[in-house]
Order: sequence, then structure tokens, then C-alpha cells
Amino acid sequence: MEILKKRDLILAAVLLLAAVFLLLYNSRRPAAVRAQVTSGSQVVAELDLSKNQELDVDGPNGGHNHLIIGDGKIRCSEADCPDKLCIQQGEKNLEGDTIVCLPNQMAVTILAP
Repeated sequence: MEILKKRDLILAAVLLLAAVFLLLYNSRRPAAVRAQVTSGSQVVAELDLSKNQELDVDGPNGGHNHLIIGDGKIRCSEADCPDKLCIQQGEKNLEGDTIVCLPNQMAVTILAP
């Protein structure tokens, strides 16, 4: 029984260290100022995240996504895809973040400043 408790403590410590590492890693990534939007394999826009704006993106198969930029962040607010996972991905503003809508073949990539 004592061995099980030691293993539990070791596992908890490892998980805690991993969580702290991920938190520190994400806090060091700079907030970006640009987002690249692709539809299919074509770049359709490069957006400045410092300007509040909206963009409609039409996919190559007729799908549609609506992007909103505000307060230095970008999000997908509307989509006609069946699963709406692109909307659930939330706001993005850190370098390397992405928003992807596979059914509509739309992707947003946050670029380095």
C-alpha cells in the first residue's frame, strides 16, 4: 500500500510540473499582429489583428465562414459546416495558433509579428 501512495505522489508531481511547463510556454509566446486566411490551398487574406474588422470566407466547395477580429484576437463566429468545431475553437492571438474548418477547407494561422 505504501508503494502505491509513493507512485501516486510521483505521478501527481510529474503532472503538476507538466502543467506549469505548458503554462510558462504559452505565456512566453508573443501576441501576434497578423493572421493569414486560406481557403482550399489559396491564401485569401492577410489580416491585421490590431484593426477591428470582419471577413466572410467562401470555401471551394461552397461552404461559408464568418471571421471577426476585435481586441487583437480573431475568431470564427459563424459557419455552415455540420460540426461547428471552428466556432468552438474560440479566440486566437498567439503566434502559431490556428483555427481550422475542415468541411469548408478554411484555415486561419496566426503569424509571427
